[in-house]
Amino acid sequence: LEHAALQCGICTPGFLLAAKALLDRNPDPTEAEVRHWLAGNLCRCTGYDKIVRAVLDAADAV
Repeated sequence: LEHAALQCGICTPGFLLAAKALLDRNPDPTEAEVRHWLAGNLCRCTGYDKIVRAVLDAADAV
């Protein structure tokens, strides 16, 4: 929510599951790793930069 990364919500479950799986395996991912893990999810509402930033910030908070 802090990054306004998600808008309509259609893609939210996929992004959340991919991000959780990534952070379970690697609690300190690089931006490239985040982008790779999220690559299978499509979002037509927003660019991916905010979503990637949100995952990286979540990793820093854990």
